[in-house]
Amino acid sequence: MRAARPFAFLILCLLALAGPAWAQTSMYTVSVPVPDTTAAVRDQAFANGLTQVLARANNGADPRTKPGFADAMKQPGGLVQQYQYSRTGGANGAPLALEITFDPGAIRRVLAVGDAAASAPKPPVLVIAHDAAGKALNMQDLAPLAQMADTRGYQIVTPKSDTPVDAKAIAAGDTSAVAGVARQYNTATVLVGTVRDDGTEWTLVNAGRTSSWSDSGEARAALLSNGANAMADKLDRSFTANAGGSNSGKVWVSGLRSATDYAGLLATFQNDPAIKTVAPLSATPDGVLFNVSANAPLARLVAGYAAGGHVLAADAHDGADLAVRWVP
Repeated sequence: MRAARPFAFLILCLLALAGPAWAQTSMYTVSVPVPDTTAAVRDQAFANGLTQVLARANNGADPRTKPGFADAMKQPGGLVQQYQYSRTGGANGAPLALEITFDPGAIRRVLAVGDAAASAPKPPVLVIAHDAAGKALNMQDLAPLAQMADTRGYQIVTPKSDTPVDAKAIAAGDTSAVAGVARQYNTATVLVGTVRDDGTEWTLVNAGRTSSWSDSGEARAALLSNGANAMADKLDRSFTANAGGSNSGKVWVSGLRSATDYAGLLATFQNDPAIKTVAPLSATPDGVLFNVSANAPLARLVAGYAAGGHVLAADAHDGADLAVRWVP
């Protein structure tokens, strides 16, 4: 079985080199019925096709509300990668069809206009807290914490009563536990705490990284407010750090063990309109090094993927500007 692993990974590397073009073809290609091959008809077909492809890439939402739509429609042909005519035999009410493939990078740049300069949205924080006896605390119990968090710009959510969570595993930064919570609650930011009458203990888990602290000497309400403030301070520093830096760089992704993993990672990048290009540079049995270019700070974008439950922070890797781990 060991001999099969290098071979399987070689196939994965080949997929990495060929995958982007294969994955993008159907989304960015459209067939538009046309009556003839005149320039005016062709240009109108480009415009119609561009609207359809932008809607697809915008998750089906009307692309005309996007800031970059009007400028893109001034010269839709400038976004065309290739096109060709084919005879339809009168199907769709026209003797010809114009098959158009748009440049995926150009499409993503159109949809990203106005988004790159926007501040990164703050994810909600899942708070898993218990009292000294082990009883789970609900939103009413955590009201002082929730109120202070709201003042600091963070929304608090608590676990669903019918969905148990493994607080110990999450506080320990267990990859599977954090990823599972992220998929359930659309956030990889979790505050785990024990609240006693004489003190509190907290662990903040942010995209897989943990930090812990304790507090005492005040009334319970004040201790809860203090916990929210300490949490917000740590998250603010994290978001500030991610908001700076380069819009391009090398990203190391570990945890890729199959072509399915690779395809999932690639889809994560390609579905982000702020990502311009993604190209694999090298691969080992431990992961793949990508060169990524974006319209916004790369660290901010990659950190945001944690909410999907598949991309979590990882230890630094030689030769990479950022390192993350893929969680199937």
